[in-house]
Order: sequence, then C-alpha cells, then structure tokens
Amino acid sequence: MDVGETEDVKEKIALLEKNTLIWKELPIGEKQFKLIEKEFSREMQTHCPEVKIYRGNAMITLEGPDNQVHSGATKLGDLMKKVAEKRMKLPTDLMVFIKSSDAISKYQAHFQQSLKKTVFLEAVSDLVLFSLSSGALDEAEAAIMRDLSVDTVKLQGAAAIPPGLDSVKEILIKTKDLVNSRRFRVDVSFIPGLTGTTEVRLVGYSENVNKLKEVLHDYQMNHIRTQETLNLSPELVDCFDKVLDLIGMKQTKVTLNASHFPCACVSISGPRCLVQESKATLSTALASLTSDTLILEGPGAQRYFQSDGKVSKELVESSCHVLITEQQKVDSPDVNTLPLTTSLNRPSLSITGGCCSMEVNTINLAIKLCSLIDEQVDVLVVPMINKKLTSTKIGADLLRKAGDAVRINFDQMAARCNVVPGDVLEVDGSRSLSCSKIYFIECLPWDGVRGQSVQALGNGLRKCLDLCVQQGWCSVAFPVIGPGRVLKYPLTEAIQVLNENIRQFGLSTSSGSLSNIHIVIKPDYPDSECYHEVYLSFSMTQGGQVTFRSLSSDLDDINMTVGGRVKLQLVFGNIINEKTDAIVNITDFTDFVTDSLCKDILNVAGPDVATILRNAKVKRGDVYKTPPGSFPCKAILHVHGEYYAGAIEQLMCRIIQHCEAFQYKSVAIPAICAGTGGLDPGVVASAMLRGLNTAMSTTALHCLTNIRLVLININAFLVFKKQAMQLFPHKEIKTDLSFLQTSSTSQQQSIFNFLGLCKKNVDDAMKKLKDLYLTQCSTHTFTKEQLESLTQNNMKDLKQLVETVGLSIQWDQSGSLTVRGLEDRVRQMIQMIHTISNIRREMTVREEEEDLYTHVAWCIQQHSGNWEKLPKIAHRKLESSDVNEEILDARGIPWSVDLKRMEAKRRVTGQSAKLKRLNNLPDLTLPLYWDNMATGENLKVVTLQPSSPEYQTVEKAFKQTVTQTVMKIERLQNVHLLRAYQAQKKNMSDKNVHCGGAGEKLLYHGTAKNNCIPIMKNGFNRSFAGCNGTLYGDGTYFAVNASLSVGYSSPAHDGSRSMFVVRVLTGVYDAGHKSMKVPPPRSYQQPHDLYDSVVDQIHQPDLYVVFQDNQAYPDYLITFR
Repeated sequence: MDVGETEDVKEKIALLEKNTLIWKELPIGEKQFKLIEKEFSREMQTHCPEVKIYRGNAMITLEGPDNQVHSGATKLGDLMKKVAEKRMKLPTDLMVFIKSSDAISKYQAHFQQSLKKTVFLEAVSDLVLFSLSSGALDEAEAAIMRDLSVDTVKLQGAAAIPPGLDSVKEILIKTKDLVNSRRFRVDVSFIPGLTGTTEVRLVGYSENVNKLKEVLHDYQMNHIRTQETLNLSPELVDCFDKVLDLIGMKQTKVTLNASHFPCACVSISGPRCLVQESKATLSTALASLTSDTLILEGPGAQRYFQSDGKVSKELVESSCHVLITEQQKVDSPDVNTLPLTTSLNRPSLSITGGCCSMEVNTINLAIKLCSLIDEQVDVLVVPMINKKLTSTKIGADLLRKAGDAVRINFDQMAARCNVVPGDVLEVDGSRSLSCSKIYFIECLPWDGVRGQSVQALGNGLRKCLDLCVQQGWCSVAFPVIGPGRVLKYPLTEAIQVLNENIRQFGLSTSSGSLSNIHIVIKPDYPDSECYHEVYLSFSMTQGGQVTFRSLSSDLDDINMTVGGRVKLQLVFGNIINEKTDAIVNITDFTDFVTDSLCKDILNVAGPDVATILRNAKVKRGDVYKTPPGSFPCKAILHVHGEYYAGAIEQLMCRIIQHCEAFQYKSVAIPAICAGTGGLDPGVVASAMLRGLNTAMSTTALHCLTNIRLVLININAFLVFKKQAMQLFPHKEIKTDLSFLQTSSTSQQQSIFNFLGLCKKNVDDAMKKLKDLYLTQCSTHTFTKEQLESLTQNNMKDLKQLVETVGLSIQWDQSGSLTVRGLEDRVRQMIQMIHTISNIRREMTVREEEEDLYTHVAWCIQQHSGNWEKLPKIAHRKLESSDVNEEILDARGIPWSVDLKRMEAKRRVTGQSAKLKRLNNLPDLTLPLYWDNMATGENLKVVTLQPSSPEYQTVEKAFKQTVTQTVMKIERLQNVHLLRAYQAQKKNMSDKNVHCGGAGEKLLYHGTAKNNCIPIMKNGFNRSFAGCNGTLYGDGTYFAVNASLSVGYSSPAHDGSRSMFVVRVLTGVYDAGHKSMKVPPPRSYQQPHDLYDSVVDQIHQPDLYVVFQDNQAYPDYLITFR
C-alpha cells in the first residue's frame, strides 16, 4: 500500500471514531454537583458540544463521541476536586432534631443570603457541609454551633421522682408546645438515672433551650422541695432534737433530720430558698455553743449513765441547761486521759468540716474454720462472674444446699437489673440457709495489682458493708474472695483487699448495728496452711489504734498445764517465727533444698549452720545440737525424721530430755513427718503427745517449762488439738488470762461531751456528773484458790461479762484477781464466779467418773466366752468396791460379786462368770478380750488355754478346712501395730462411708517359723512380696480359708507349722494382676483414688491382697502339725 492509500485509511478511521457514540456513568453527590453545575455546563458547551448530559439519582451520564465523553469526564473530576467538605460530629439527639425539623432548609436559605460562597448541607450520620470556599464552611459551622445546642439538667430529690417529676414534665412540655406552636424549635426528653435521679435533655435552638432551662430552674427553686446537708459531730446526731431545744431553734416550713449515714450530718429539706436560709441560721447557732469533754478513768461509767444512772444524768442536764452525750474512747492527741479529771480548753465541736471518726472498736471480728454456707449470720457474701449463680464454687455450694429456692430468688433479682464489676446483687436467703440475705459481688478474674479486678472487688466489699449498715443487719460472713480456680488471685493480694476494706470500715463511724464480722476459711482449702496470714493481717494495729473490739480465731493458741508446771502450747503458725530457747529441725542431713521446713530454718540460721549439718554424722534417734546462727534462739536441735509411731514417740521423749539436760526453758517443735513426710497427722499427734507424756513421767522437769508444738497446717493443728484434749483430760486448759485485762483496758475510759450556752454551765455539769459516778464504784478481790477451778470456757464467759457490764480487772503476782467497777456489776461477777465454782465441782466429779469409765473397763465374761463391758453404774460400784448389793449387766441381769475371786454369780440360777478389770492406755482403748498391758509394754504374747472359749473359737474356725492338729494358739497384743491399724480403719471407714466401710475380715496368713517374730513385733511387710509368688500383685496375701495358707506354712525342724489369724481391712476391692504394685484406680477420671485391696476373683474371693502394711493386724498365731 502506497503513502496516499495510508492517509485515506487514517481519515476513514478518524471519521468512524468521530461518528461512533459512547456513554459513561459517573457517580456524584447531589449537593456537590449543584456547586459546580453552571461551570460544568459552560465547559461542556464550549469544549464538548456534541456530548449529551443526563441527570440521575446520584449519577451523571455522558453520551457522545468517545473523545468528548472522556474529556467531559475529566473536566467533571477536576471541578469536583474544588468542592470542600466539612463534617460536623454533633450529638445524636441534635442530629435527630436537625433531621426532624426544618433546620436544613432554614440554614440553606440563610447561607444563600449571608455568605459570599454557596454552602450546601446534608444530614446523614453527621452533618456534612459542602462549599467551594473553606472560609464559607467555617462561617457556616460557627453559625450552626452558635444557633443549636444540647443541654442536660440533672433532677434530684423530689423533682426526680413522682409526683414532683410529673409536675416538672407537665410544665416543660407545656412550655415546649408553646415555643413550637409555629415551627419546631426545641425538644425535651426525660432519661431515668440511678439511685433516684432523672436527667432532662433539652435540644434545639439555643435561645429556646435556654428559655426552657430558665423555666426549669425557676420551677425547681420555687415549687420543688429540695434537701441539703450540714455536717455534724457524730455525738450530736442521736440527740439532735435536744440540740435544737438547747439553741431555741424551732422547725417551721423546713424539715431537719439528723443521721449517721453516709456520715454524721443533718439533712434540711423544704423549698430551696427556705432550705438555704435555715442552713445558714443553724450553722451560726451551732458554732456559738461552748463544748468540753469529761474523761472518767474508770470502768462502766457509760453503761451506768445509759441505764441506772440515766435519770440522774438527765437531772444534771436540766439543772445546768446543758446537753451531755457519750462517745467511745479513741487514741487521740487532742484528749488528755487524766484519772477522773476533766480535759479543759477543748475546741468547739466541728459542725462544718468533714465526717468525724469517733465511734470505734465496736466490731467483733472472728476468723472461722468452716464452710461459708453453714454460717449462722444475717448476711452471706458470695462472689459471682457475669451475673451467674454457679460461676464460683461457693455459688455452686449454695445451690446444692438451698436448692431451687435460692436459684429462684437469684434469677428474679438478676432479671431486674444490670450489674458491672463491683456491683452487689441482693438476694433473699432461704429456710435451708441460716441467713436473711445473700450479697453477690460481681467480680473480675485477676488482672494485676493495678488492674480493674482489685478495684471492683474492693468496691463490692465496701458496698456489702454499707448495705449491712443501711439495712440494720448485725452480722455478716465473708469468704476470702479470689484465690480459687476461677478468679485466680494471688493469696496475699486477696487477703490484702479484704483486710484493707474491712479495716477501713472498722475505723469508720458508720458501723451502725453491724457488730460481728466473720472471715470464713474452709479447712480443706488448697492454700489453707498459709491462712495464718489472715489472722496476722487483721490483728495488727493501725497507727497504734485498735481496729476491732475483739479478734478471735478457731486457730487461737491452745494452752494447757501438764505435769504440774509445764505449759504445753499448740500453735498454728510457722516455726521460723518462734523465739524459744531451742528450735527443733527435722532433716535427713543430706537434703537441705527440697525439704521446706529444713530449708526455711537454715535460711534464717545462715550458711554456717548449714555447713555444720552437711559435715555431721548423726545416728537415727540422736539429737544433734548446733549454734543458732542468726536464728533468735539459744540452739537448734536437729533430728532425723521418723516414719513410724514408736520411733516418733521415742524421739519426742529424747528431745524433751535433751532440753532439760541443757537447761532450756522453752522449745518449739514441728509436727514430725506430718507434712512432706506424708504421715497421717493423727498418728504423728498421738505419738508425739505420748512421747511428751512419757518424758514427763520419767524425767523431772525443773528447767523446761514451756513446750510449743508449732503446726503450719490447719488440719494438723485441729488433729493435735483433739488428741491433746483426749490425752490430758484432767489437765486444766486455760487461755492466757492477760486477755481479760487487755480487753478491759479499752473500756476504762468513758468520754462524755458537754454542750452548753456558756462555759459556767458546762463546768458545773461536768463536776456533778463526776461526783455521781464516784459514789457508785466498788472493788472486790478473788484469791487464787477461788479461781483455780475456772476453765477456758469459764474465762470466755468472764470476758463477755467484763465487756458487757464494763469492769476493770487487775491480776497480781500471787494469782489474785481484783475487780473494780459499779457496785451492782461487781456483785454480778462475784455471783458468777461462785456459781461457776459450784458447778465446776459437780462437773469434776462427773468427769472423773466418765474418765475412769473411758480408761478402765470392768468386763464380765458371757456364757459364749466373749467379754462384755459392764454399764457405768456397775462400773462405779466395782471401782469403789461397793458390792454389797447386786450389780446389773448390760442386759439388766443381776449378779452378786466376789472381788477377791473376781467372779460374779447369779443367785437364781447359780451361774457364775469371770470378771476382769482392763486398764486402757491414754490414747488406745484395748480390745475387751485382751489382757492388761504393763506400763511401757508394747508387745505381749498370751498363750491361750485349750479349755478357754477363746481358744476353742479360733481352733474351730481353723479346723473347718484343715485336718492338722493344733499344738498351740497365742494371742498377740501389739500396742504400736494396733494404733496404726485402728487409725487406718478409721480412715477407710470415713472414705468408704457409702460403700461398705473398712470391710474388716478375719483371714489367714501362712509363713515360715523364722518370720513369725518379725511379724509379731513389726507387722506385715509387703517389701517381702514375691517370696511365695505375686500372681495378683506385689502385696501381702491373706486367705479366706486356712487350708489355702497351709501350703505357705513351711515346716520347722520339729515338723511344726505356723499360721496367723489376721484382722484385714479389705475395703472396696477389685480383681488383682501380677503386674500391680498398688491397687488400680476406682475411676480413671480420678487416678489417685485407688481401690483398697485386690482379690483373686470378684465373686466369693478366696484370696485378698493389701498394699499397705497397717491394713492388717496379726491377731493370733496358730502352731500346728
């Protein structure tokens, strides 16, 4: 193709393109397009005349030649970029008003006239302004912000609730309708708030909003009753009517109401203008009064003038024209505590300042070891998460005990309100719970010391205490909220939050009727051994001021006098806090890291002591003494840990003897191997206390006078406490009597505030009141002998009496007790102590009889050969040799007695029976078929007479499956083995209470003769398992029938064989297997809950296998051939 032809083709193509029409849609805002519409039209007519323009909804369509359409689209985009936009983020209420009124059109017209550049408005989620000039946008925004407004007025008091609120609504709506009669100018809405408040929301044009605000203000000032408060001194609240009489102020059109809550104040209610006037008048009148304080340094003054002396005090008030009020003692530098004198130059009572804190020490705090749901208090406090009853373990426990009743109450209250963390949900208690209310605190899981969880818990605790005061409750129980699986607080943080809030409440003036706060700790809680921190944290004073009237705990020290002059103390705590002369450390002399007790002691003592121990060679049973290092004692006594009761008993005895030999006055001893050692606390307690008893009976203790058993585990403390009470039943148990004197010290000062119109009236009244008190006082002294019969419980009763009636108590070195106080109160205490002494003497006689019945068993042998214990009446007669008359056995059969021959005889039939006096051990009741054991005798082998019923019973059972001849039957009486066996029997009985108990059976165990003595002395040892096969596991085997055990009774040189009759605790069992080292788990969901034994076959077992040595006790040894 030549050049000419090419040009023709191009021209034809250009012509085709020119004649080809296209269309293009361009999205565009309506308001923005209006601003550029004229200029865009001019540009298109000039440069793109062939393009047609179509307007649609938010859309521009261009149709024409391709090149012109594209040129027009570009031009439109350039013009749109010139449009400026401003978004005004206005309150939602204002946006609603703008959309529902004519504000858009009004401002559109206004801006067209007043602004040089056009501004368009569009109301979407925000108010959007469009213009080609940013300056015009700023002017338009300023005009809108100036003309429109939203305002909120909070209504309070009577105006916030019906009928006052109804009146407010009526006047505002009427005014609004008048303003909006021609155009929509303003709108009003009412928003309910919390705790009796309502918000009025005004929205619209500013001039109209302000007008409605003026109407509202005027109405509140002149038509709605209001209330204001004036702070008072706390002592004026309860007698405020008398104060008004004293200053001559009469209540007219305002109401005056004095209250302690939320702080000491008087509320003045009425029309606002009158309230303000009355407040100013009252403030001036109170400030003009003269005040002074009288401090009587003696017991019971306040109680006297509140009861018997009340009329006398009122006569002083009326004759001297004063007002007398009482307050409790506070430790304050403003008060000089001179005995029975006045503290002059006291400042006037504060009436305009903040809340005063005067009434303290009114709350009794108790730390209880029990389940919260079992507490008998007015209010229980329970944590919850997400408003769910069972979100915490305590909530689930409540539901299990109270059932649907508490769930229904909870659901009803939860449906009525929304809660946020820190809020409290009030729920009524149920009949099955010993409480009237349950307060549920909405909690958050632990999120750090400075997180929201601590703040929410603190708020909730304070609200619970305030609610108790508001609702007039007397008692409340708190758990330690936080250290569980759900909330996951560190224990120390949980205790700190609880301590801070309860302590602050205890120091406040707003405790009202709330007098008892319980802190409840479950004994089996995972970290319960650390909970002595709870007691310590609450027992500490704050700034020298006592927070609580009394502080008690189920873990208070137990003090008892044993052996005449030795003080035995059971202490719940950590031994590293002890300051005795000697400290006992339990160690294996090799591991000083993982053993927590030894590690803690050596950390305090220092590295030098640890070095000495590492190089020491100490035999088991020896006591190794080292210097104390940095430990605050004279010496540390190190001993090997022992793992069976007999060794622990001997070790305890050696420790006591060692302390006496080195002239130590006091020693602190931990529970030997009851912690990481794994021994049962009951076994350890029994062994240690027996060792102590043995040491005191065999060693004269002249120096050692204080033995402290320090127990860091709650369960161990409770077990030791129970065992000590049983082992030393005659020992006088006393709490440190200094608590009586301490508790009464805070009651010695009685403080009276005097208020009068002049100083002379006040001075005269103070003198008269002091003289009245002095004439009522009396003193009495009780001798040591009169007090000797008082027990720990008696002392608690005396403490309660001292605190109730207000007495002063003073002990002297001779042990005498001097009581001082009001005469009738002193007589009351004299009568109480005399009554207690008489009752105690009667109880002592009964206790001695009961104790004798426990420690001595008089038995009669039945015709069957079994021994039967005689009733208490027969027991008392036999013990006192009063046998002139017949005695009655347990079935009421009469017997005449010959004590010399130890025989009883029935006169009617002539039947005779043997008698036996069996002496039980202090911590062990002997089986009735046993013979007496000598003191210190641990093993006794009794050869039975073939003619005895006991022999014949054992032989008969043996011969049912065996044909061999019985040569001898011996009864085995092993005290140590029986103690361990009975402890295991109790544990298994408790564990299997719903599935058969311990399952005790009489079984057979055949063995070689050379094994008999070790078994008789030390019991069965499963470490020898495998000697005769382990078909059903590595345990000790026992047979139901003697014939099955014969094969394991190897003949001796003389051809005789040996077989034990054994008491075996089979419990709950399963089929055994040769690979078993221990019984299998009962449930794979709880792998540590094992079966008690295994058998050869589940149905009618022939063999039983046990894996714990103390599950079997060798009762008899049969020698046969």
